[in-house]
Amino acid sequence: MYNPLFMDPATLKDSELENKILELSKKYNTASQLGNGGLANQVLTLLLTLKDEQIKRSQTLVAKTIKNDNKDLGNLININ
Repeated sequence: MYNPLFMDPATLKDSELENKILELSKKYNTASQLGNGGLANQVLTLLLTLKDEQIKRSQTLVAKTIKNDNKDLGNLININ
């Protein structure tokens, strides 16, 4: 879900993204324990946005790795 007041998570470095996720996770847990459902929902929305970006980056990395690994398979078997 997109929030126009929140920064674009694609502009964050991986370490910054992880730190933001950790920070918002703590804030979400605190808001949930205090019974502030409205705040918890807003924080959860931002948290899910960051986690979606993290998943997208992981999927891109895996796809890139698989693509590169498949290029080298032709050299494994020499049929002469």
